[in-house]
Amino acid sequence: METTAREFARNFRKLRAVAARGKIVRVTAPEGVYIFARERSHKTCGGVLAGLGRYHAKGFFSEEGARRLEASKRRPVPAKSPWDQS
Repeated sequence: METTAREFARNFRKLRAVAARGKIVRVTAPEGVYIFARERSHKTCGGVLAGLGRYHAKGFFSEEGARRLEASKRRPVPAKSPWDQS
């Protein structure tokens, strides 16, 4: 996909989503041509937990460790504020 620097600035959110899907955005500016693309995908917390669950299937975790992973998926912990008293 090709766009100008002005349109890139106006539609950054949409073009970032395009790059997140794996497409390359070429931005033409007076200084030259810039390439906007996703370098690599990052894992989410759910993806990391799913990966750890797969390690259990290969014998890397004990049964108790696997149960703890499964329990952590089901129980989200609310964020704590530093101003709350414990």
